[in-house]
Amino acid sequence: MSEPKETRASAEEMKKVQRYWDMPQIQLGPGAVAHLFASKNMTASFIAQEPNIQFNTHSHEPEEIVIVLEGERDEILDGKLYRIKAGDIMVVPSGSVHGSYTYDSPCKVVEVFAPPRMDLLARLAEAQKDR
Repeated sequence: MSEPKETRASAEEMKKVQRYWDMPQIQLGPGAVAHLFASKNMTASFIAQEPNIQFNTHSHEPEEIVIVLEGERDEILDGKLYRIKAGDIMVVPSGSVHGSYTYDSPCKVVEVFAPPRMDLLARLAEAQKDR
């Protein structure tokens, strides 16, 4: 590979880069926590679910992409169960009724929402006040 032609970002420009684990953590429910990050057009939720946890079914306007990083869970989507495992990606369309279950092992996922989930952003703002 040839040497990059681009100039390396300065220390000031590197402030655009953040680590998700440095972001405030919010409790999504018993046994489930998330670090949230938001841009103008998206929200990303980095979720750790303990074993034997359920996210009750719900719906929201933003479309959602679920990316499983570790473990597995059953994703409920419009009344059907989908077993999703590490490496799987699933789209939850806008307005769909969905939720999830974990079983004997924990699960780590990234959920990306577009447009941003305003309810999660409100919780993020509260968490940032408490820091």
